[in-house]
Amino acid sequence: MDNPHSKILNSIENFKEILEVDYLFLPVVQKEDIAAFENKFNITIPEDYRYFLLNIANGIVNRNKWGLNLVEEIDFKDFFYEENEFNPSLPFELTTKVVFGNYHPDRKDSYPYEITYDGDYEIFMKGYSNGQIHIAGYGCGTSAFIVVNGSEYGNIWINDFSSNNEVCPEFDFKNNKSRLSFTDWLLESLDRVATIYNQNVEWENRIKEEERVKQDKIDEQNKEREIKRLDQIKREKFAEQNKQNEIEKQRSKRPRRDLLTYLIDKIFH
Repeated sequence: MDNPHSKILNSIENFKEILEVDYLFLPVVQKEDIAAFENKFNITIPEDYRYFLLNIANGIVNRNKWGLNLVEEIDFKDFFYEENEFNPSLPFELTTKVVFGNYHPDRKDSYPYEITYDGDYEIFMKGYSNGQIHIAGYGCGTSAFIVVNGSEYGNIWINDFSSNNEVCPEFDFKNNKSRLSFTDWLLESLDRVATIYNQNVEWENRIKEEERVKQDKIDEQNKEREIKRLDQIKREKFAEQNKQNEIEKQRSKRPRRDLLTYLIDKIFH
């Protein structure tokens, strides 16, 4: 396809049947609302995220109100911000992963790229919430956001301050990507949902198969018991019949006496 966003379109199309089991695609954003938002904050929304908002959905939200949304809905008409916090018109200032608090630089960390340690919380106090749009929550205060203003423009970052005292760019070490665009991030999210879905289907099928095998075994045992029961009934009937035949046989061997003999026996005995 010539469409530069074909990866998103193809993935959504491939996974939509799976996604719609648990997620709802919200209506797209109107162009005028995007334009008004960009004019208000003097920014331009990254092209792939803009395409998603205008052509696919303004959020892919969980049908279960207690579940996590895949992509959050954004209110572009009444976007929440404060002058020096959550303000898209101010640049996002981080350029490396930041670990806050009393962490030693030699600590073991799975993050393979540059890390800045903010032991005195100077970076934290300056703030890092501007120049971004929140796009997903992961629970326990952890969330993903897309940078819309600053040198990290268009990249997805993770705010994991609540759980691990850190903020870092999303990355894919396996494919040697130190940064992920919205498209990269969305494709990973879709693949993760599909993987979990397929694992659940496989698990359910395995449980069903185990139950089927178990039921077949029970049915076979019941069948064997029924065969034994019927066989026992036949044996008992056969034994009873033999008993009756023997009685009849013994009766047939007794000498027959006529009435006169019988009366004589009665008189003299």
